[in-house]
This record gives sequence, structure tokens and C-alpha cells, in this order.
Amino acid sequence: MGDRYFEIQEDKLLNKGYIEKISPALEEISSHFKNRNIMKKDIIEYFECKDGYLAYLLSETEVSVELIVLKFITKNVNPLDIFTVPLEKIPENANPKYKIVMMGDESSPNHQGIFHYDKFFYYHPLFTRRVDAHEPPMLIQQIFLEKILGNNISIRLDQTISVEKDYYKPEIKLFHELHNGKVINLDNIQISFPFRSGEYENLCVYNPKTMKKIQFKISRRKDSEFWIEVEELFPIHDKDQWYNTKYLHSIYNPIKNEFNHIDGSFNFYDKDKYNVRVNKQISAHANRHEKFWLVEGKTSVLDWAKMILYFFEDEDLIFDAFTGKLIEDVFSLK
Repeated sequence: MGDRYFEIQEDKLLNKGYIEKISPALEEISSHFKNRNIMKKDIIEYFECKDGYLAYLLSETEVSVELIVLKFITKNVNPLDIFTVPLEKIPENANPKYKIVMMGDESSPNHQGIFHYDKFFYYHPLFTRRVDAHEPPMLIQQIFLEKILGNNISIRLDQTISVEKDYYKPEIKLFHELHNGKVINLDNIQISFPFRSGEYENLCVYNPKTMKKIQFKISRRKDSEFWIEVEELFPIHDKDQWYNTKYLHSIYNPIKNEFNHIDGSFNFYDKDKYNVRVNKQISAHANRHEKFWLVEGKTSVLDWAKMILYFFEDEDLIFDAFTGKLIEDVFSLK
């Protein structure tokens, strides 16, 4: 679930709609501990090395051991398992190809998820890492703003992490460990990519300390449209067998100076394919491609930039891109 932490209050969390879903898991965890004579102190000692916040909950609160362990397990699930096992269940009204659901007038977000018809859907664990106690994540706010402006928006929903609307009770964030980067104001930034005469333009920004790179591929298409694709890349580590990256695709109309299509996805690579990917420009090398959100209609350049900023959650690199510090993409991350 990324770096999300909430105050866990069992009397509020384990309402009728939720307890039915997690009771089998809690019972299995309890049985496992009894069979192996694992004590609470052993688990606290383990979490002191792995997750300081969960160790704090175990030692300083009355929340059950089983619930905290379940929290830890779900937070550390292999993201690819969500789609390959599969662990998710797509709603029946989702787009059959892209698995995203169009948001209607009855759809509204809060800090934990989205109300959609008679259900409340918690945010997909890959969707966003930033959670505030009172407001939806910035990316969600921006996407729903596009709906208010008359655009069509679609979002990935998972029925396995949903409850009936009447059973939903919000959790209150008491303690968190979020990385808060510098506040960036895009309002006065003139976003001008170097559109030249060539058919393709491959550019990037990168962090020389972490060697993380964000690639931009700008290509001319029919009717003078531009496709602007964006993908993040990380250096290869020998122990990693799978890599997942964020990818954004957008279509820009230079005559109208607006975007008519923006979508955000995740790409999943095994080590062999990722070895190929890091030495190339943006192209179709992923083992799996999963779409998470889509905006179609008329979107300003500034709002497009905000969606990129909020989706990739790397303020420094995205800010570099929007202030003209893009360079030609000529190096790999090996």
C-alpha cells in the first residue's frame, strides 16, 4: 500500500462490511502463531527492524497482533501478484479491455477511496502513495476536477477492497511516515517542450545520486497531433527479479493548445526485459501493462502538467522537465 499509515481502531475498522472479508485471514494468522509458539514480543522485535510504526502499534496500543500482521502482509505484497494470481476483481461495468470504470455524477472521492453507486472502493494499492487525513490525494483531486470541467474520467476499481457504502466508516490518520517534498507552484510555469521538425524526440531528466530517470518521448502523429509519453526508470539491482514503473500517455493538439487524452498506467518487467528496456527509449518491452486512470476531453497544458507531477510523485525531476532542463536520452541505468 506504499507509505500509508492510519490510526487503527478495531471497533471502527471491523464493521460488518469489512470483518467478513478479513476474518479468514486473521484466523489463519492466529493459528499460525499458536502452532509455532510465536509470542507477541517476538513480533515486536521483528517489526522494530522492519517497520517502526507497526512496532509502535503493537507495544503502545491495544490493537490485535493479527490485524497488525495482516496490515504488514498486505503492504508488502508483490504488486505483480495483484494481476497474475489474480488478487483483484474488476467491476462488471468496467471497460473490458482497459479494466477502468467511468466515473458518473454519483462518484465522489475522499482521502481513502471512491464512492461509486452503492459501494465504497478503497484506492488501489498501486494507485497513489500520498494520503491526507481530510482530502483526497492530489492526483485524484486533479482527475475529478477534469470531470467538473466536462471531461470524461475513468479509474481502476477493485471489488476485493470495497465495502457496501452503508458499512463504510472512515479511518483517522494519527501517525504517519510520509516523505513530503518541497511545495511546487506550477501556475506561472511556461511549459514548452522542444518540438522540432523530427518525427520523434527522446528526452529525459535524471537524478545523478539515485540514477532514477524519467523519459519523455514526443512523436508526431496524424492531423498534426503529438503523442507525449512519459515513463520512470530505476537502476538495475541484481537481487530484483521484477520491476514496475509508472507510464503516462497523452495526446496534444498544438492548434487548440490542449490535450484530448491522458492516461496513467503501470508497466511490469521481468529482469531480462528490463535489461533491454533500460538501454532503449520508451517502447513496448513490458511483460504486462495495466491502465489505472484515463481523462478524455479538453485538458489545458497546465492541468496536464499537474497530473504528471502528482502521478509520478517526484517533484524535483518533474520540475526540472517543466523548466527546460530536459536533455537528450543517451545513457542507460545499468
